[in-house]
Amino acid sequence: MSDRSERFLVFAGMRDEGAFLVEWISWYRMMGFEILIGVNDCTDRSPALLEAFAQAGWIEWFEHKPPHGTPPKQSAHRHAQRHPATARTDWLLICDVDEFLVLHRGDGTIGSYLDDLGRDHLGVAFHWRCFGTGGWKRYQPGLVHRQFRRRGPSRRPVNVMVKTMFRTPQRFGRWSDHMPWEFEGEWDRARNRIVDSEGRTIEALLTEPHPVRFTDVEQITHSCAQMNHYVLRSVEQYDMKRGTPSATAAKDRYTQTFFERRDRNGRRDLAALAHAEAFDRVHAEALALPGVARLHHLCCADLVARLCAHQGRSPSADPRWRAAIEAAEAAG
Repeated sequence: MSDRSERFLVFAGMRDEGAFLVEWISWYRMMGFEILIGVNDCTDRSPALLEAFAQAGWIEWFEHKPPHGTPPKQSAHRHAQRHPATARTDWLLICDVDEFLVLHRGDGTIGSYLDDLGRDHLGVAFHWRCFGTGGWKRYQPGLVHRQFRRRGPSRRPVNVMVKTMFRTPQRFGRWSDHMPWEFEGEWDRARNRIVDSEGRTIEALLTEPHPVRFTDVEQITHSCAQMNHYVLRSVEQYDMKRGTPSATAAKDRYTQTFFERRDRNGRRDLAALAHAEAFDRVHAEALALPGVARLHHLCCADLVARLCAHQGRSPSADPRWRAAIEAAEAAG
């Protein structure tokens, strides 16, 4: 069984994602992770919301300022490497606010999953499972993992990327969104290896240049776990992304081709609802924390305001903005 002193940490770098923080923090807390978040240049009220969570002891967070020419994610990772939370953890998962790890082994918590999978490895690589817009044209407040329930087949090129939870993060000189590198030891097929969610060794680590970020299509597996990736959300939200540089590589990747390859909705997937009762309990606890509900609704209003600005409209005429402001006032 898992050692109760074993610590799991999830880290995310983000900007202006306040509308989705309560859900994402509740999700990973439900799974047994401690939480570290880095933000930069926010224009919404997410820093205030993060501080409310921090004051309640739910998370740690920091602000950073990416140097000119440095992608925000690189800056976030460098700051995270120096943070005390990453020094004291046993396992680290780096992912984004639009990524939800869903486990099919154990009781839904990360420790239970490893009890079943084993721990004779340096890390576990979870394949993406990309979800489409599912017919959602406009943003509506609500839980992302319950609004977006449709995806394409598993073995598609958009799902080859992995997100890795790795042991003893300080043994790696550099971190990336997908897998750490510059390992201080020697990769092998014994304990110094990274496996997929079924427990199979990622052989590319032994033969190919690092970092390894993806596998072949034939190696995609979702039978034991999946990293649900809600990169599109609604059509309206994706449209606001178009023409903006990615936080990872500072390149314009949000094109029509990017959208069409991921907006596949042929299959319904309810795996994220398997532990709905446990999630609802944690989510309700989160909203009951001092200041959290009010700031959540204000962040939702901030998101609607950005969407309206992108469309050349005033948010005051948008019923979603008015509803969010009223909800914030009611929350006190």
